[in-house]
Amino acid sequence: MAFEFPRPRSRAPIHRARMSLRGENYVYGNPEVYAKDMERLLREEKFCDTRFLVGQKVQAIYGHKCIMASRCSAMSSMLLPNAGELMQAARSSHLIKDVEPDIFRFVMRYIYTNRISFITLPTNKLIEILRASLHFQLHDLAKLVEAHLISLIDMDTVFALLNIAVKYKSTELSFTAMSFIVQNAQNLLNASNEGITVLTPAAMLTILKSDDLPVNELTLFRMAAYWAEEYLYAETSQISLLRSQSSQLGRSNPSQRSSHSKSLTNIYKAPRSSFFSPVSPRKRRARAYRAVWTVMSEIRFALLNPTELKEIEADEELKRLIPPRCLADAWRILTFKHTNSHADEKLTITTSLPRRRAHKPSSARNEGSL
Repeated sequence: MAFEFPRPRSRAPIHRARMSLRGENYVYGNPEVYAKDMERLLREEKFCDTRFLVGQKVQAIYGHKCIMASRCSAMSSMLLPNAGELMQAARSSHLIKDVEPDIFRFVMRYIYTNRISFITLPTNKLIEILRASLHFQLHDLAKLVEAHLISLIDMDTVFALLNIAVKYKSTELSFTAMSFIVQNAQNLLNASNEGITVLTPAAMLTILKSDDLPVNELTLFRMAAYWAEEYLYAETSQISLLRSQSSQLGRSNPSQRSSHSKSLTNIYKAPRSSFFSPVSPRKRRARAYRAVWTVMSEIRFALLNPTELKEIEADEELKRLIPPRCLADAWRILTFKHTNSHADEKLTITTSLPRRRAHKPSSARNEGSL
């Protein structure tokens, strides 16, 4: 009978770090346990050596310099401008007014744990998190937020999400939103869709610059004109309301002025313009008209037929929304087409030139009067 060595008793596996040939460390273990430990460290605020004064109402939030600086380059520049500051014992404070406390806590939780959950977050909070992640140069977090926002695109949210994509230069979100708009252009890009009023001038420009919209130019013009009228009304009515509230504030007694100030702050929290800036109402109105003219100049008026151009010129309310040179250039281009000539070099407004766009035949474009 052959002799057999006794088998060693099995032991529980030990997670150890092993060294590769290149010298990197491979750490074994459960990442969930590590994340929970880091989250507890953040929640219990133990051993904190820095303080953030966050939000308009200034709420104190505590953190650890070494963790924040190592995970976020923007935080590193803010927390450790000098190499010797890491060893300072005194607790430092940093003012961050342009981020709300709940958003900053969300960002800090990601920095500490590298985890994120969007389950209970409304869209407006996601937008603020995206803005904060870009502000603090947390590009991985920004990509995660963008991916989640893309999953939310539908008929009701696409315009608002396009606003976000254009404002924060999110290429992927902008591309996906525009693809959805092109696919659903017949339902989205018309004057009967009140949802277009949420578009910012920059987002409307993005739509009108597209060469792939399967909508004829007259429909796009009506849609853009409806947006422009609503945009101007919103801007000018807010200016008038500000004047009315200011006059009431001047006539009110000192005990009533604080309540007036609060109501003004709530009313004029709109993102389109800052109504407590030193810009005069006249300049604000002029700025609003410049924005409208910039948008309307992207309509390819040379794709309209002469009858449609005449109807537009006959309507004074529509003419005030359009830069005069756009209509003049459109007539010149149509004349050149009729005479088989070429446009001269004086036509510098390229957006009034005919360019490729998927539009219906001219026989189907006469959809009634404007």
